Amino acid sequence: MSTNLFTKYLTLCASSLSLPAIADDGAKLDEIIVTARKREESLTDVPETVVAISGETIVRQNMKTLDKIGMTVPNFNLNTRSDGYPNVTMRGLGAFSLTQGVGFYLDDVQLISDPSSRFGDLERIEVLKGPQGVLYGGNNIGGAVKFVTKRPSADAVSGNIKLMAGQQNSTDLEASINIPLSDDWAMRAFAYTREDDGFMYNITTQDDAIAGYEEQGGRIQLAGPLSDNVSLYAAVRYNKWDGHNNNWVREAGGIQPNEFQYNYVSDIDSPSKSEKETTGVHLELVWENDGFDVTYIGSYTETEADRPVDVDLVYELWFDGHQIEDFETSSHELRFVSTNDSNLQWQAGLYSLTFEKSERSTQTFGLWAGAGVPFTIRSAWYDAEREHIAAFGNLSYQSGPWSIDFGLRADSWENFMQVVDIETNGKIVDNMIDGTEVMPRLSISRSLANDSMLYMTASQGYEPGGVGYEPMIVDSNGVPLRLPVWEREEALQIEFGWKGTFGDGRGTAAIAAFWIDYDDRIFTGVVTEPDGSIYEQMTNVGDSEQTGLELEIAVQATENLLLSGAIGFLDAEWDDGTVIGGVDMGGTTPSGAVDDGMALAANYAKPMGNGMEFVFDLQFNYRGTMRTMPPGSPLDNTDYHTINVAAGIKKDNWEIIVHAENLTDEKYYHDVENNFPNLGPNGIFDDASDPLMILGTAGLPRLISVSASYQF
Repeated sequence: MSTNLFTKYLTLCASSLSLPAIADDGAKLDEIIVTARKREESLTDVPETVVAISGETIVRQNMKTLDKIGMTVPNFNLNTRSDGYPNVTMRGLGAFSLTQGVGFYLDDVQLISDPSSRFGDLERIEVLKGPQGVLYGGNNIGGAVKFVTKRPSADAVSGNIKLMAGQQNSTDLEASINIPLSDDWAMRAFAYTREDDGFMYNITTQDDAIAGYEEQGGRIQLAGPLSDNVSLYAAVRYNKWDGHNNNWVREAGGIQPNEFQYNYVSDIDSPSKSEKETTGVHLELVWENDGFDVTYIGSYTETEADRPVDVDLVYELWFDGHQIEDFETSSHELRFVSTNDSNLQWQAGLYSLTFEKSERSTQTFGLWAGAGVPFTIRSAWYDAEREHIAAFGNLSYQSGPWSIDFGLRADSWENFMQVVDIETNGKIVDNMIDGTEVMPRLSISRSLANDSMLYMTASQGYEPGGVGYEPMIVDSNGVPLRLPVWEREEALQIEFGWKGTFGDGRGTAAIAAFWIDYDDRIFTGVVTEPDGSIYEQMTNVGDSEQTGLELEIAVQATENLLLSGAIGFLDAEWDDGTVIGGVDMGGTTPSGAVDDGMALAANYAKPMGNGMEFVFDLQFNYRGTMRTMPPGSPLDNTDYHTINVAAGIKKDNWEIIVHAENLTDEKYYHDVENNFPNLGPNGIFDDASDPLMILGTAGLPRLISVSASYQF
């Protein structure tokens, strides 16, 4: 990190996150308990950066999509894709589109096919930054996001119902209920339904709902003891999405950010659609023993998806796609965790995951080919399977103010793909890639006064390699021999930080600096075959280095006012000599890296008499410039900010709130892709600065809505 950049960081931190004056009225912040290390502990005791978003914040700020989570956490770029693969990077780790890089979990069950689904009735969301190889394994090279649900309670009947209506003809209804079944057993249920016309208009069909959607879902949970020391938790969930494929916009301006038009008007002949259904089952058994617990977690998830896509986003038929996919995921984890009060704490476990995917997809080519006669070809017709088998362990030893944590995971993985015949589903060609990764983690921390600590953590993570579905390797007669593969990518992160409380418990703060060595990075590229077929294919493109700084603070300024803020900076560069598509990218910023970000919030609640309370929430989010896809010819997606406001009245069990999302109606893209960069009219095969088209995922415009909720 350069001296000028570091000075900029400190100046911006000081101006944006200066500590407010604290009134001496006795109000304190509640202790935050997290399970980032798969055991309950205070957030301030975890020697790494973990962001916890409370259930109250989730409800008040309408955090029902991944986009909202990403905007709340600096150095975390995240937005929803209805195909189930979110566009996500964490501290510059990971890549958009077909590779994920950040793991998503629902109560310690990894979500492979549907992390973009809506999960409500949450206790909190935990965002773990940096490689999480030891406790979470592969596909967590950038970090992990954990949705922690509210569990059934045998204490009393309770519940909530909330109705929201607003612009875009949007209506949203969700409800939850907790029912004791006996002195020890209880069940809990959650359900939701939403309709929304979206914010895009198709001038060809005069349709103002081409980005509209309907979604429904729910979850049923059961919990209770099987014996004096064995307890059970079981859950079944269902999600259904019927609507647009993504909020993609064909950018009609120039290739520079200040030329972007952010046009929400489309002119397409076949609107993209997405129909997706997911059913999941979760079983958890806990056996309590003297000094340790044994936990088993098993899961099964099935997803079906059907997506016709207007790939070129223009009316004249260029080419369209149609993807039909089936997913099955099963996982098992057996975990042993110490529960004694000694200075030595330990954890060990075994883990397995199997993920199967079947895709039957086609592409239709039109006016530009075949003398204007459309024709359809197979684009992806394959069966794939991924397996992980792992053993892991972690030791924590405390001696006086010092604590040492060491963890290790051996993760054996295998990726297999078989291209099948379009008529018989018989094998045409297949290939497999596998490996075993040994990932260590070391933390050294020292407790200080005022419930604070200094720490250093070194952690390693990886993203497994894979097999491409297009048989590009053939013999002299054109007969397929094998499918192409890409190798695993790997990252090592070293983080130094401080976290703690101040003001006699009225405030918390954390600061972390990190360095990441990122090798064999995987990105998605576009492959054009001689017959005109166009495929997305992943490949290893090079190494990069990231450094950054992050600060967080929360202050109970008065009994009625809570202030919080977070800021992050990132400096990412390709290593010298990195050549992508014949271009030397050494020293430039990789795709998906956002240079800085900020999230500031104020939460105010004031009694008004007659049992009424005025509530007001203000959230300001800022995202800096981001390098776009593809990595060999990126553009700059300009910085942007959003302001969200919620204000209303609470009385007894009722609450009526007016919500204003993106109050200033900021025009922005979550991400941008420079599609087919050398195939524009002036750049056929020779000018990467002339793209065929620029695609942007449009951010939500201003949306005003009103909600009424009742708790019992």
